[in-house]
Amino acid sequence: MKKEITFERILKVLGEKIISSVKLNRYFNLPSWEYQKEIVLKRILPEDIVLDIGSGNNPIERANILADFSPDDNFHRSGNLKEDRPVIVCSVERIPIREKMIDFVLCSHVLEHVNNPSLACSELQRIAHRGYVETPAYGKDILIGTGYMHKWQVVAFEGAMNFFEYSKREQEANWNASPVMKLWMRKRFHPWQKYFWERQDLFNAWVLWEEKFDCNVQRRQNSEVKKLSVWEIIPEIQLPTSIPSLSENEIKLMEKILSTPDGKFPMFYEDGYFVNKETKTIYPVRGKRIYVEMGV
Repeated sequence: MKKEITFERILKVLGEKIISSVKLNRYFNLPSWEYQKEIVLKRILPEDIVLDIGSGNNPIERANILADFSPDDNFHRSGNLKEDRPVIVCSVERIPIREKMIDFVLCSHVLEHVNNPSLACSELQRIAHRGYVETPAYGKDILIGTGYMHKWQVVAFEGAMNFFEYSKREQEANWNASPVMKLWMRKRFHPWQKYFWERQDLFNAWVLWEEKFDCNVQRRQNSEVKKLSVWEIIPEIQLPTSIPSLSENEIKLMEKILSTPDGKFPMFYEDGYFVNKETKTIYPVRGKRIYVEMGV
């Protein structure tokens, strides 16, 4: 029996054909590691200790250790913190790791937020032999409207990272008002998405370094450099109640690299804490998190 041809059925068939022909935006949810791994993986040896700073919800698979300053704040990421391996809760401006204990450190989309890029870059070079640093480039922040979240516009030039403090006007860039960001976020495909994704080397500032790299900082008039606060033990009332879940091998690894906040003295694991009795330093462990200090 033939189906009756009606106006409603014609619309339905046409609608299904139109929907099936529409390309979807396959780029939006791709993590930055998808393009970074072409640059980074060939620089990492099988035996290397690898640290991912600012790992968030998409850490690099190769990292042995993760670090994040705001483990429960998802404002700058698209999902919950991944914590399937040790996570040091600390600031990039004060990394509790002894000198040159990391073979390769990746610090991606972190330094544009910090108060003191010089100090953060010094810390990266102090703890690691090699690394990769990436931030958004100036044009990217203004174009897609992420300038309001960042303190610095960054230019990579001849192996150096150059930081320029944003003006208030530049920080007015807001993704809610950016038509380009709306194209990037929409579900349907638009040629801009492919153009943007294939030019991440232009829309981001990055440097691949060995032993050291240059960091230059230009601040605006009357801009103050905030001093690093005195380190204090995090009150346990502020911490979750989960029990420690680090494996024996993870504990051994952390005892090998962890230090007091000044980077000088080793830490040892005792009953759910990393401690240094001589300096009276204590890092509580919850799950796989090692709490050193947290962002507000």
